[in-house]
Amino acid sequence: WLARWTGAVRTPADMLRFVDDVGCCTRQALPGFPDFPNQQAALGDPDPMSPDPWFWKDDLHIQKHLCYTRVFGGRPGFLSYTLLPAMIAANGAAADELLFNGAMSPAAREIYVAIEKLGPIPIRDLKRMLSADARRAATRVLHTLDRQFIITKTGITGRTLGSYGYVWDLVERFAPDMLDAADRLGRDAAMELIRQHLAAFGVPPGSPFYQKVL
Repeated sequence: WLARWTGAVRTPADMLRFVDDVGCCTRQALPGFPDFPNQQAALGDPDPMSPDPWFWKDDLHIQKHLCYTRVFGGRPGFLSYTLLPAMIAANGAAADELLFNGAMSPAAREIYVAIEKLGPIPIRDLKRMLSADARRAATRVLHTLDRQFIITKTGITGRTLGSYGYVWDLVERFAPDMLDAADRLGRDAAMELIRQHLAAFGVPPGSPFYQKVL
């Protein structure tokens, strides 16, 4: 992928082709895994004539061309819609099960219930209705629920520094077809598919990548 894509991504369409080609990538190079696909290498040196890539992650995700999430050890990255069902089956969680088993913290429960009831909801509106404890934990909790494929970004509130923020909703409302595909695939088949996919990028089964990143 380095030979094909280093410095080759200049437009949102290029970015989509890149993610579809590699299946998954991080925004920046992963510490300890510099050869893992990442947007930083694909963009190469900044080109003043190219569009600003900052909003690509939002627009391409909201348009359901790819998935932008923090599945890579909490670091942000991209998943193709081809690989997304396997990642959901391997890494996702069901909110009902977490609630039933008492595995969701009070702050996470409060945030999840608010999004379930009122989503899609802008982050500022969400934080205003939370208790003080949940509001302090909101960023961490949102990242965790996003990584578990329970919630996802479905919009942004603006494109300027003062207005920018995410709109959050449940994955089951935003992309129910991906959850259905993950259910049909199952976790064991998903893990095998992921292992085969990553092996093509120099991440063999048993690599520390699986403990540190996935």
